[in-house]
Amino acid sequence: MKYADLHPNIRIRIITDFFTDLTQKSIIPFMAIYLSVQVGAGLAGLLLTVNILASMIVGLWAGYWSDRIGRKKLMVIAQSLQVATLLCLVIANSPWMNSIIVTCLMFLLSSISSGITVPIANAMIVDVSSEHERHYVYGLQYWTTNVAVTFGALMGGLLFESFRFLLFSLVCIESMVTLFILVFMIRETMDKRAFGSTDQSKGSGPSTGLKEADAPIQRNILKTYWAVFQDKRFMIFFTATVLAVSLEFQMDKYIAVRLKSEFTAQLFGSDISGLHMFSLIMVINTVLVALVAIPFSRWMGHFQSRSVMTVGMLLYTAGFAVLAFSNWTWLLISSVIVLTIGELMYAPVRHVMLAGMIPDSDRAAYMAADGLSYNAAALLGSLGLTIGAFLPSYAMAGLYVLIGVGALVFFRISLRKAEGQDEHFPCTDAS
Repeated sequence: MKYADLHPNIRIRIITDFFTDLTQKSIIPFMAIYLSVQVGAGLAGLLLTVNILASMIVGLWAGYWSDRIGRKKLMVIAQSLQVATLLCLVIANSPWMNSIIVTCLMFLLSSISSGITVPIANAMIVDVSSEHERHYVYGLQYWTTNVAVTFGALMGGLLFESFRFLLFSLVCIESMVTLFILVFMIRETMDKRAFGSTDQSKGSGPSTGLKEADAPIQRNILKTYWAVFQDKRFMIFFTATVLAVSLEFQMDKYIAVRLKSEFTAQLFGSDISGLHMFSLIMVINTVLVALVAIPFSRWMGHFQSRSVMTVGMLLYTAGFAVLAFSNWTWLLISSVIVLTIGELMYAPVRHVMLAGMIPDSDRAAYMAADGLSYNAAALLGSLGLTIGAFLPSYAMAGLYVLIGVGALVFFRISLRKAEGQDEHFPCTDAS
């Protein structure tokens, strides 16, 4: 499998998503600090919570309507809103104006725009990719996202505090270019014939027992998501995702706080603090992903999905368990290498599993519902920080093991329920 062999929409989306992630990650992580300074930590937390809830709600709405009126129309509307909000952000943070009210409002509208775009863009990839291609596509996406997040954080760290006008201007220009590409280069991908069908063949969707009168074209949004959340296999998969991703959200919460308070050591003759160690862990994770994600994804394509998922989740879980209690420098470094390898194994498999279980008629709705798993995982990540204040580190490590094993069990059950699904990933060798 080669990049040039992919559908033009996928090739374009991977490039535009890279620059979108790059620019968004240069702003979003720093907005919490900015809002805390401007309006206080309490109100800042409330504003960020409202943003997350708004993004979740519009994501479900967008998923529903995307399966009815098409992908491109809603993506163009969302991107147009993004351009307008960024223009206002530029003006509100310019040498001539400094408005925290406009900034907060535009940040909310920007979150709404992103909430609309994400499930639709994910559905578009499934629309135009085959099972043969998806492991390579999701591995490539995983790599570009991690690289974009790293450089975005670096760019934001350099520009956000003192050069916010310049930063927002660059992000606005990128958003305008993306809108141009969406309008003139992206093609509609929704198959309206699939939308009007209730056929659940090929193991692509749930058997919900709907009558002909409840065909997707006649279902309202509540009935649509009621059917999604009645899909037992999807809900098992959803639960597994929440558990697995909740470990990832522990990294910058409990693990970061524990290292800051407990860790002191020497590395190559120099004293390093817990924060230095945490930064080193994040750098190792990012560099490994940047260097090996694509060839590793191709190699994993030769193995059984069940085996890849099992080994990957065990390594991923073991790595986080060690990070939860160890204060030995080299063991911490080894553990982040282990968990990164595990993540490189299980993450693309998870996306391929999702793409294989959703019905053609409700792709975007399922993608929007899947997005809720990340919000639920984020809540568990925050809860982990609270629990960690009362439990010793070895108990937190045991809790991480239970969470990781639970995720693996649910993933394997979901795989077992796949009817007629090939247990092997297709070969994705570049040759």
